[in-house]
Amino acid sequence: MSNPMSDIKRGIEQDAYRYYEQLSGQTLQRRADGSFAGQGHNDALDAFRHAYTSGRVTQLSMDQQWVARSYGDDNEIGPKHPNDPREHRMDLWNNEVGRRLGDEASGKDELAKRCYEAVRNGTLITSLNDARIGQLYPGDPRLQRPQGDPERELMTKEDVAKVNRDVSHALDHPRLPFPKDHPDRDLYDKLRGGLPAQVTDEKVAEAVLATKRAGMHEPSDIGKVALQNDQIFIAGRTPGFHAQVDAGKPAPDMSGTVQQLDSHNRAEAYEQKNQQQQQQQPSQQYGGR
Repeated sequence: MSNPMSDIKRGIEQDAYRYYEQLSGQTLQRRADGSFAGQGHNDALDAFRHAYTSGRVTQLSMDQQWVARSYGDDNEIGPKHPNDPREHRMDLWNNEVGRRLGDEASGKDELAKRCYEAVRNGTLITSLNDARIGQLYPGDPRLQRPQGDPERELMTKEDVAKVNRDVSHALDHPRLPFPKDHPDRDLYDKLRGGLPAQVTDEKVAEAVLATKRAGMHEPSDIGKVALQNDQIFIAGRTPGFHAQVDAGKPAPDMSGTVQQLDSHNRAEAYEQKNQQQQQQQPSQQYGGR
């Protein structure tokens, strides 16, 4: 006997595949009966499908996001839905974006266009290497478990609620990039290039500040950059110079860290000016005799 809810879900997913094929120009796989086969895993299609499905459920629920949230959350909770922790977070992010787009769009055609635009402009997460994933419930003890541990792949209702809270905060407070014209931009680029993608830009900026406080001011001062056991290690080329940052703790906002860097730079410039004046005074006194 047919299950009405399953039929609705299947219909929404088929619509998602159809819209993605139309909007992207890609030819998707089909079954012998002409329906779309299940496809897309941790990629743009996966992101689009999650967002469209959540948005469409929101629309069918008369813009009641809590209905769509419950629907999406249930697919991430418990032993029936084991998954890599990053995949859980990617799916929950894209579900939330989809619910918001569902509220804004007037129908499924407009929803599909908005979801595809969210793929193209980067609002949706389309890869597990997206640094935003690291922002979401970074204190989850399951993240400390080794890959392959079954407990690492399970999320409780409370875990999902914490991830959703962080997703909402991140979407409501868009991340600022490290300023391109900042005097420490080259140092930032050096550290960013030496750290994996899951380390957020905010955490890299925090590492820049720690690096400068440790006496390393230029990219050439840095020897090795590494992430080990949730710790960022920056070694200098001069023995004894090094910095360490805890990557497991949430990073301050980018604007706050940039302000601290500016303050640090002003203090250093002031100190250097004083030192130069002090060095000049003895020679001036000697020359004046």
